[in-house]
Amino acid sequence: MAQTIEVPQNYASAGTAPHSDSHFFELLHEFDIATLVTRARSTGELHGRPMAVADVDGDGTLWFITNVDSPKVLEVRDDSRAMVSLQNDKQFVTMNGHLELVADRAKVDEIWREPYRVWFESEQDPELVLLKFTPFDGEYWDNAGAHGMKHAFEAAKAYLKGQKLEPSDVDGEAHGKVML
Repeated sequence: MAQTIEVPQNYASAGTAPHSDSHFFELLHEFDIATLVTRARSTGELHGRPMAVADVDGDGTLWFITNVDSPKVLEVRDDSRAMVSLQNDKQFVTMNGHLELVADRAKVDEIWREPYRVWFESEQDPELVLLKFTPFDGEYWDNAGAHGMKHAFEAAKAYLKGQKLEPSDVDGEAHGKVML
């Protein structure tokens, strides 16, 4: 008989909260593109799409620019919960949080970049709206630089010994969870 594991309704608040980590905030600036995951309006299913990261605030808040008539805007109006996933070859970040629609022309002017003209006529386009993602928790994996070298060394050592890589062999600074 299979054992059922009950998951708390708000899993993010279950257990002891880890402390904030400055490395997490440094990593956020490494990414230009994120996968933004919201709930599909009609079915409640998860819906992800790549988005250009327009700005990163010091507290981990991410800013995106989108069209006011896009499906994600309708999804956010129904359910503001969201997840953001960022990755490159050796670094990964996930965050849970809430999205907010923001109409702030000063912020648009601050974060506007010329490549956005692919989607909008200009920063004054009336169809443009900001998505503000405010995270409440996050997790990262960083295998770049010295962290990556240490991981590769420990993995090779385990492989040559015919063993599995144990959690204690992993660089503690290469992975972390944060409450924001």
